[in-house]
Formats: sequence, C-alpha cells, structure tokens
Amino acid sequence: MQKIDWHSGFVSAMKLELVENERDLTYHEEHPIANRSQRIDLLIIKNEKGSRIVNPIGALFSRFNVCEYKSPEQSLTYGDFYKVLAYTGLHLNETYDKRFNANDYTMTFVREPHPYDLFKRLRKDGFDILPERPGIYSVSNNLPFKTQVIVTKEIPPEMSSWLKCLTKRGTTDNLECIINNTRTLDEHNKQHADNIMNIFTATNMSFVDQMIKEEPSMCQAVNELFADEINQMKLVIADKDSQLTNLVSQLTLMDSQLADKDILIAQLQAELEKYKNHAIN
Repeated sequence: MQKIDWHSGFVSAMKLELVENERDLTYHEEHPIANRSQRIDLLIIKNEKGSRIVNPIGALFSRFNVCEYKSPEQSLTYGDFYKVLAYTGLHLNETYDKRFNANDYTMTFVREPHPYDLFKRLRKDGFDILPERPGIYSVSNNLPFKTQVIVTKEIPPEMSSWLKCLTKRGTTDNLECIINNTRTLDEHNKQHADNIMNIFTATNMSFVDQMIKEEPSMCQAVNELFADEINQMKLVIADKDSQLTNLVSQLTLMDSQLADKDILIAQLQAELEKYKNHAIN
C-alpha cells in the first residue's frame, strides 16, 4: 500500500494558502528543538517588518508560529495539545532574546474533522474556545501563547482551497479548486500544487477516475496543467517496466541454468551408481 506523505502536503498547502505573504514568511519543516529528538511539525517565522497576513488562516500569526498538523488518519489529542505547548515553551527558552516574549509566539493546530473530545477536555481545564471565523477557533484564558485550532472541513472554500484538499473524501469542488488555482501560480509554487494533486489523486483514486471519465474537460485540464509531471510519471513507469522485464529475463536464465544443473547432477549420480556397482562386482 502506498504511503502518503501528508506532512509534506501540509507544508505545501500552508505555503500556498499564505502565498500572498511569501516574502514575509520563512518556513522550517520538522524544526528540531536543540539536539533532542523532539521536532516541531512546521515553524513559520514572520519577518519583523512583515506586513499583515492576508489569509485569515494566518491572521493570528506573530513572530514565531508553531504549527501542528494531523492527517485524516490521525487524531488531535489532549496530549498533542500539551506537547505542542511544551515545544513552544522550549523554543522560546532556546531562542531567548530580550526583544521577544510570549506575545511573539503563536500555536496553530490543523486537522480535518471537528475535535469534539479535545475541546471538551480543554473546556474542563478552564480554557475558552471561541469560533473566530468559520473553521477557526481560538483557545484562550490563561494560556501563555495565542492559540488557534483550524478545522479544515468547516472552512469555506474562499478562505482555504489547499488545506481542504488534504482529504480522503474528495469532492468536485476540491478537484476544481486545485485545477483553477494552479493556473494562477508561478513555476516555483506550482511544485507545491503538484504535491497536493499527487496526494489528492492517491487518496481519492476512484473518485478522480470517475470524474475524469464523466468530465472530459476536466481530464483535458489535468493533462494540460500537469503535463510535465504526467510525462515524468510515464518515464518512471516505463523504466520500472524495463527493470521488471530484465529481472524476468534474468530469472528465466537462472531457472534454465538450474535445470541444466539438475540434469548434470542426475547424470553424475547415475555414473556414481554405475561406479559403485562395478566396484562391488
């Protein structure tokens, strides 16, 4: 079964969601905390003189923004929340600078379905959870860092087109968003769209096949936008087919050689039996 790299898809999606501020932001994937094994999923650093983030997903952002992503196959747990809280505190400690304080840090949690259990437990801990925008919830009251939870399933398409495509329940809107928005990207950012398209098709293969059969115009659009990637994939498949053909030929030759060896062994055994009988007589 093909392993889906949801994490790289998340990084690509965040870069595309915030593309209007790409010059204001620096991305650090799997950011290590000192020399320990703990890693922050995605650390987004905003330039000191960076302008206001256009996409509401980044409206909360300050200088250092710690992001935790959970794929459709994972849960966002109570332990995850406090883990990220600890990681954010560790990062503040290790990069301590008198210019910055807790207000320069934010925490963002991203997942597809609504985290009912997590919100219930956080409310029991005394935190306030408020909907700031559709699909964006703030968590506050005695938290050291500004915090938000983004529920991609609830976000309207006009606010988020890329994060919503990281799903195993693909829709026509998802596919059309990828196609239409890819047309507006430069070559550098198109690579991120390619990554999301690859994940979307891999996790929604039956749906995509059906859409392409039923909507010839969509098939044409996919072929036009991702022609280079499709050709590259064809080359990879052709190369693998060639390797498999060579392997089959080698195995056939080995099988033939083994058959010859079996015949030779049988002949030697027959000669040995003749020699033993002659020696006895």
